[in-house]
Amino acid sequence: MGKIEGMAQPIASSWTLTGRWLFPVSGPPLLDGLLTIAGERIVGVEPRGRRTADVDLGEVAVLPGFVNAHTHLDLSGLRGQCPPHAELTAWLRQVVVYRRSATPEQIEADVRAGLAESLRHGTTLLGDIAAGGTSWPLLAEAPLHSVVFYEMLGLTTERARQSLQAARTWLETHPATNRCRPGLSPHAPYSVRADLFAQAALLARDYTCPLAVHLAESREELELLHYQRGPFVAFLKELGVWDGEGLASCPEAIMKICDQHVPTLLVHSNYLPLPASLSPHSTIIYCPRTHHAFGHAPHPFRQLLQGGIRVALGTDSLASNPDLSILAEMRFLYRQCPDVPGDVLLRMATLSGAEALGWAKETGSLEAGKFADLAIVPLASGAGCNPYQRLLDSDLLVERVLYRGRWIEPLEAGSLELQTEKSYP
Repeated sequence: MGKIEGMAQPIASSWTLTGRWLFPVSGPPLLDGLLTIAGERIVGVEPRGRRTADVDLGEVAVLPGFVNAHTHLDLSGLRGQCPPHAELTAWLRQVVVYRRSATPEQIEADVRAGLAESLRHGTTLLGDIAAGGTSWPLLAEAPLHSVVFYEMLGLTTERARQSLQAARTWLETHPATNRCRPGLSPHAPYSVRADLFAQAALLARDYTCPLAVHLAESREELELLHYQRGPFVAFLKELGVWDGEGLASCPEAIMKICDQHVPTLLVHSNYLPLPASLSPHSTIIYCPRTHHAFGHAPHPFRQLLQGGIRVALGTDSLASNPDLSILAEMRFLYRQCPDVPGDVLLRMATLSGAEALGWAKETGSLEAGKFADLAIVPLASGAGCNPYQRLLDSDLLVERVLYRGRWIEPLEAGSLELQTEKSYP
């Protein structure tokens, strides 16, 4: 894979920036708040008037870089090619055909395109599920933090054995770096046998890495688990991977199997039985626009939040979403669910995702000691408006992105000639 250029060492001198509203996430918004940066790190978050800023960005929101807790960069070439279908298996067939026909060069191009788009939309931390872990070489050098989840598939005994061995080998050869960390993704209840879920969870515990599982995504999945019938049976037989004896009995059983005291991302969970009893290590990953595109019943995220369960946002892939913007996910949810407070939505788009991915000590909020990862978004007009309203009731896009104290230059679609500017103009 091609090398990503431009990641020079940051300078050590401190500088201060301000904008109309500073959103720490860990605290209330600060009007004309001040953020002081030294090298890669934030060293101060203060109210206005404490000092004079070196850089005044004007009528903007200064936000932590967004966290996309769930995507598939290697499916970026499917944008607009397979619109979400009311029957999930019909859509999955198209995804399988694409993956089986994609060359290594096409996969690399897709990852590059998805990564460039993520950066343009202000993402500074993402969780990518990758077949074969193929996105690792690019993400390990990119100007953002990431977790690459090695995708595991295996409903039959032999395929499960092969998948487990391949995952173990991949973990042994892909230790965490200061930007990129490994994870495991036993894919879904219809593609992974119950004992492989258990083995993957133990492997994740041994290597201290997170798990990501697509769970309770569709009614058809629940029908398969409870009664071993429905469209998934024909789909799996068509692929030559059917083994009804290997299926877990229900979503709750999988959650119990995966509870090995490692961070566990339960992706989609559109039909998760409530009330749900989740481990404190677990996070629900909600992809609002993908959920809407498939025509699912209303997502239970409100009930989950009320029950003290962490919920973070993801985009899913460009096979089911028009773009990879977490800001757009947050704004979509704001318009669909105006009763949900803006601070809750912003946390779902930042710190909750960082907690889910195991990066919360380093990023996800604007706090002293964390990396200076920022997304700068122009604010809609209306000086008397609530700051969250000015941010969310708008279509203005991310204007600039700061990663570890350095500005990332604008990127063209599909380009990964990633350059960084000096720490401040």
